[in-house]
Amino acid sequence: MSHHPHRRPAAGGHKGAGDRQEGGAQALETPWISVARGGRADQLQLVRLALEAQGIAYGIARDEHGWRVVVPPERAHVAQREAQAVLGEGLPQRRILPRPQGDRGWGAALLVVALLWLLPGLAGLGLAPLAVTDWGVGDAAALRDGALWRILTPLLLHGDVPHLLGNSLMAVLMACTLGPWLGSAYAWTLVVLAAGLANGVNLMLAGDGFRSLGASTALFAAFGVFGVGRLQQGAPHRPDGLLEALRWAAPLGAGLVWLLLFGLGGGDERVDVGAHLWGFAAGMLLTLLNPLRPAPAGPWARWALAPIPLGLLAGAWLWAVLAA
Repeated sequence: MSHHPHRRPAAGGHKGAGDRQEGGAQALETPWISVARGGRADQLQLVRLALEAQGIAYGIARDEHGWRVVVPPERAHVAQREAQAVLGEGLPQRRILPRPQGDRGWGAALLVVALLWLLPGLAGLGLAPLAVTDWGVGDAAALRDGALWRILTPLLLHGDVPHLLGNSLMAVLMACTLGPWLGSAYAWTLVVLAAGLANGVNLMLAGDGFRSLGASTALFAAFGVFGVGRLQQGAPHRPDGLLEALRWAAPLGAGLVWLLLFGLGGGDERVDVGAHLWGFAAGMLLTLLNPLRPAPAGPWARWALAPIPLGLLAGAWLWAVLAA
């Protein structure tokens, strides 16, 4: 072993069997402790400077495995801490991906399902008139005549039980996805606004005899909200390779796949393809342009926005009933 002391120590390193000592090296009787190792001596320069700054005696030793920084045993603990601090600054830090921090979404799921089944349940019990569908259905001609409530009231109407069941199951899935990552109140506020915008555009572009209903517009809007919302969360983080970049973009890609598989109708004339397309586009657009992007863990993002989507739906239906 060769040992080049920085300063003459009171106690030094030792030369073991098979170690090599070069010119200028000092044989040391007391074993010194290694606190850093490198393939080249210059790789240990930062450690040497840190030890000098702390007034810690050290030596540079070399054996068959490379170069080492050694210190007296009584200063080993402090020297190891300094070496770890210095070397840690130069090592790549492990990237910690954000974890879900919002609410679980079960409360929103139960509320959304209750809203979807409210009018069919009341009609089945005889507590709501059969004409309730006519009051709230998305009617292109009526909307152009000023029945603005019809951009939101169709979200709570469905043509048959299978349609209602399918949308209910998808609503539960989206609620349990949106809640943990974006916060339920924040996400569903964007979903309802996007669904209203999508229905308005879709009806205004349709012919006078066009009518539509169902929550599918809002569900495709939810895909757009979630996809762009996750991209916004990833924007402050530089993707560490293609895999991490794909991880951030995966929700938006999943929404596009769902839209292609189920949103285009497959030739079924009963499927309102325009509402699905506009819903997905409006969800992405409103999430991208909105100035409020609260942290999901913030209590105001969880609860303070909750009255907005509920108030919009309740107000639309109250307007429809009063206008009937």
